[in-house]
Amino acid sequence: MKLMAIIPARCGSRNAPGKHLQDLAGRPLLAWTIEQSLSCPAIARTVVATDNEEVAHAARLAGAEVPLLLPLSKEGMPLEFFITPIWEELAKKGSWRPDAVMMLNPLTPWRQPGRVTAAIWQFEAEGADALVSVCATPALFWSNARNPKAGYDLRHRSRPQEMHESERSYRENGSLTITRTELLRDGKCLVCGKVTLFMMDEKESQEFDSPAMSRLALEMAVEKAPHEPVRGHPLEWMDALVFDFDGVLTDNRVLVSQDGTEAVMCSRGDGMGFDILRAAGIPAFIMSSETNPVVSARARKLKLPVFQSVQDKGVSLDALCREHGFQPERIIFVGNDVNDLPAMRLAGFPVAVADAVPVVRKAAWRVLKSPGGAGIVRELIDTILGLPDATP
Repeated sequence: MKLMAIIPARCGSRNAPGKHLQDLAGRPLLAWTIEQSLSCPAIARTVVATDNEEVAHAARLAGAEVPLLLPLSKEGMPLEFFITPIWEELAKKGSWRPDAVMMLNPLTPWRQPGRVTAAIWQFEAEGADALVSVCATPALFWSNARNPKAGYDLRHRSRPQEMHESERSYRENGSLTITRTELLRDGKCLVCGKVTLFMMDEKESQEFDSPAMSRLALEMAVEKAPHEPVRGHPLEWMDALVFDFDGVLTDNRVLVSQDGTEAVMCSRGDGMGFDILRAAGIPAFIMSSETNPVVSARARKLKLPVFQSVQDKGVSLDALCREHGFQPERIIFVGNDVNDLPAMRLAGFPVAVADAVPVVRKAAWRVLKSPGGAGIVRELIDTILGLPDATP
């Protein structure tokens, strides 16, 4: 699929005058989203749509294309009418035409690493016509104040943290959308046809529209340094770690004896790694599609809760979160094969081992350097969680 990213940076709007060029950790705010787009191999071209020459200059310096300067936008002008002339102009100049257009909002620059790639993967995997980024809203909603109507079953008033996924509400966060070019051209609408929702967490969804958000953006910018923990102590930004078994805590090989007994190869280092996690108070779980005594035996050795015979890991992860009061967007899920993808899509921080299948690596927020069964827990502790490497 040929995909073009368009970053709208209109300055005629009263809501964002001058914000695109505001300094953020030594670079214009706009440059952060341009960098995210350029670093995604699935995006063929990164274009900035603007009505301001100063913004256009900054965009070109950051590596984006600005094929034309648009007329000064009017307040309230739909975004579709602002970005459509861009790809139409590019189509006139050559035969290249994208199959889909991704809109990236420069005012929400603190997307987690891998989010843009994961959104594209989901769009393709589901055969969607449009993708919309959203975040879960843990609230009970009513509509129509004059004639109140509950958005939930009044006879079964669930606490927000206990809601099933089908009962939850989601709000568009405006961070990104993807639309097939033919639908955008024909209907001039970003969201139409078969729509898929792309989950992001609340912190990623904040817009750069106040001094408080400016401070948050600066904090997040510092946290984005390569090979550093995402934030402070892990429990400030995550609830738990969930591990697939075969190919993650093992090297994906099995030894079968004459009587049919199976044995697997694991890393002793993982045992100490789980001890460090326990000492830090971080919950960890094993989730396996297998029904095998060897899984139970290893879980007992590691002193971990284990879920076996799991048919849909996304459904099981959702159930786990509801049972323990976890938020899916605050879960690290570590996988290696296609049956892990439903859980990786639900988790806020999907991680792949180094020898995971390509589609899993592509969907991951982080790809580890270690293959399955080679001490991946210790690598998580060192490179992502940033925990002290000491015995409890």
